[in-house]
Order: sequence, then C-alpha cells, then structure tokens
Amino acid sequence: MPVQIQANISRLVNRPDSKVKAFASVSFDGAFVVYGLRVMESARGLFVAMPSTTYTDKSGKTQYSDIFHAVTRQAHDAIQQSVLNAYQQAIQQMQTNQFEYVPEPPPMPDWG
Repeated sequence: MPVQIQANISRLVNRPDSKVKAFASVSFDGAFVVYGLRVMESARGLFVAMPSTTYTDKSGKTQYSDIFHAVTRQAHDAIQQSVLNAYQQAIQQMQTNQFEYVPEPPPMPDWG
C-alpha cells in the first residue's frame, strides 16, 4: 500500500532576488511530519530542497547536511511532486485573491 503524502505550503516568498519561492511541510500517512522543505527556483526550473543544517568543517568551509531525505528515487519524486502541486495551488489561490499576500515586514531600525 503506497504511503499517503500530504504537502502544505506554510509561506510564500515574494522577493524577485530570492531563489527560495516557498516554505513547506509534508506529512506521511498523517503519522509523521517534516518541516523546513523549500521550493527553490534554479535555471532548470523549480525543485524541492530538503531541510538541512549548516556547519563549518575543519578547513573552515561551510557544509550542508540534510536533516531529512528520501532513500529511494520513487520516494523523492513523490515528495517533490506533492510539494510542487501544493505550491502551484497556493500560487493559484493567491492570484484569485482567495487569500491576501502579506509581505515580510521591513527590518527594524538599529537604534543602538
């Protein structure tokens, strides 16, 4: 029996200079949830980046390590398709004004 994957877009990013287009979460059979997935835009199109953490290795170079990732190509493709479908639905809802886009607030001034 296939695993039911449900994606949710938690935040759209509306900044032309950002490669990140949205933040998402996915749940598996309603039993597990993973937060921190990102819809990214590259020269080859949209893709889903898994949640990761950064660290500095012994040479001082920044490295990235996935917190969560699919083990099989089939699982990877299913997660990616689910998140990208949810992203397209969120974009359509925004365009039909079913919800209002609230931009990120400007940075607070440094008074100190």
